[in-house]
Amino acid sequence: MVRTLATAVSIALFWVSQAVAADLSVEVEGLAGNAGQVLVALHNNSETFPSGWSEAVAVERVPASGPVVVRFRNVPPGRYAVMAVHDADGNGRMTKTWIGLPLEGFGASNNPGALGPPRFRQAAFDVTGDRTLVIRLVYL
Repeated sequence: MVRTLATAVSIALFWVSQAVAADLSVEVEGLAGNAGQVLVALHNNSETFPSGWSEAVAVERVPASGPVVVRFRNVPPGRYAVMAVHDADGNGRMTKTWIGLPLEGFGASNNPGALGPPRFRQAAFDVTGDRTLVIRLVYL
């Protein structure tokens, strides 16, 4: 009886967690060419956004050709921010000048602008259901 109840509770929790998870689509616009790849990172931590790629919830890499759409599936409800980089040279990171200015296109959710790195609070949004974001890349 106890085993049956525990199994039923586990199954119910699984279905509830699946029901509240959402799919997040990120459309990246404004690519300056088809070289390399586009890196898109989903963050839920203001301390590691925007440059803590290894601490991101998820990172997707897609070819920089045609319309770029990245989908993060089964994202739990919460507050997130997205960072996108046109990794034109394909080195797996944002290439910068010797003084730290980006040499490749970049953008963040809510399109906060290009005066310094985006802040989590500027780029943050809530996931409460399926949604689509559009990020416009900026090239300096």
